[in-house]
Amino acid sequence: MMKKAITILSLATLTFCAWGQEIILGPDSVYIEADATDAQIEAVSSIYNASGFELDVDWQWNSIELPPGWSVEFCENNGCFPTSADTIFSLNLDETVPVIAIFHPNGIPGTGKVKIRLYSASPGIHIEERLIFVAAATGTNATVENGAGAEITLFPIPATDELTVVAADANFKGSWTVANAAGQTVLTRADAPPSGHLDVSMLSAGLYILHVRTKDGRLVAAKKFSVQ
Repeated sequence: MMKKAITILSLATLTFCAWGQEIILGPDSVYIEADATDAQIEAVSSIYNASGFELDVDWQWNSIELPPGWSVEFCENNGCFPTSADTIFSLNLDETVPVIAIFHPNGIPGTGKVKIRLYSASPGIHIEERLIFVAAATGTNATVENGAGAEITLFPIPATDELTVVAADANFKGSWTVANAAGQTVLTRADAPPSGHLDVSMLSAGLYILHVRTKDGRLVAAKKFSVQ
């Protein structure tokens, strides 16, 4: 019985040392600033495996704090994933894998923060760590690009059945896209006139963002509105 107890203790010590001293996060906390007009803000870190083992690492969204209208995805060597997903990725011995949080501010100033929990999916090896990514999007308002269509008026707010959209430029033509607070597209009108209406009767009560784009896809305005 004594020999078995010593074996278990040695394994536990080896496992702790492998993660604590030889798996390197670089860095474990990332802060980045960019303009809210940027389509995406990338906060980049990495994981280096010097443990002496090949590892399978599982990850989960641990906490998510985003301004209304933002979205975020986490990228590792299997690809990029939304907040509804988590996966397992492999780390070969002496391999470095980039890990990236990509924030999409959608023209809205504010600060987003996500925490990713990492833990071992390899039998007999215990690892657990957290990565923190913070993105600050600067800007004084939600206008993304100066130019035609940037001056947009919405009413009524809150809307119930119909939202009226009026552009200051009577010649403006482009598209309207409505995203919910999670950044998911819920309505699209590809042939938007300078002034017109959107049927919002099928939308749930809450906060939304209207994105106004030119015919060539340039985002010229992002306006908040609510539905009740």
